[in-house]
Amino acid sequence: MRLLLLGLILCTSTFVQAQKTKEPKVVSGTVLINNRVPLDAQALISAIKSDWKIKADSISISDKTIVFSTATATVMVAQLDYPADPIEIKAAARLSWLWTNAEAEAVRHQSQVVISVIGSEEKSLDLHLLFSKVAAAVLENASASGVYMNSQYLLLPKGFYSGAAHNMIENQSLPVYCWIYFGRPGDGGGYTYGMQEFGLTDLEIVKSEHSEADVHAALYDAVYSLVKYNTKLTDGQSVVTEEGLKLPVKRSKAIFLEGLDVFRLTY
Repeated sequence: MRLLLLGLILCTSTFVQAQKTKEPKVVSGTVLINNRVPLDAQALISAIKSDWKIKADSISISDKTIVFSTATATVMVAQLDYPADPIEIKAAARLSWLWTNAEAEAVRHQSQVVISVIGSEEKSLDLHLLFSKVAAAVLENASASGVYMNSQYLLLPKGFYSGAAHNMIENQSLPVYCWIYFGRPGDGGGYTYGMQEFGLTDLEIVKSEHSEADVHAALYDAVYSLVKYNTKLTDGQSVVTEEGLKLPVKRSKAIFLEGLDVFRLTY
């Protein structure tokens, strides 16, 4: 772990010196691996270039670490021969409604691949897109079970994540489920967790008269629009989704996320 942290610090320092910008943004997450077999670095780099159309250069490959750069970021892929924190994984598994068997499947992983994408804060969306491409490449070139993003307590299965990443490429869509957690507490409510990764404020809907499915869809559409256009909301404004839904917003103390300020959508 100390070597991984040192490598990340060195990569970040190099990026900062080269870019001479503000404090860099780091998008990081973990691919859960079912064995301790080392990654085939050359196969992974080939997949990143051919399957995911990433223009990787300045490639450095060491024992268990791959570092490369793109036009907008530095990417570090590090394999650790021990599992992710089981307490965190179990907690995330209990929240993961998109991976119904997560509590039984995710905890069985034996090692992990940590991916860190380092770039400018203003390019957060591009960094997340790049992260998802690299994560999908690792998923498809290892015996993996899923992806865990600890900043959002987001745990997603391999098939779902890989499919969302391919859809991102083929249909120019944003895989927001891969970046932001959507809570579904029922009783006309819904909330997000992870919008802060894009410099945005999380959202919630409270005691709507609409169905749970409609509440979730409205929240999803709002998130999609805000992330896509990097829209910074203000109190009293409305979110207008790409489907034409207009949702008035009000800054409020969160009901579902204790201690946080959110924008509450009227729906």
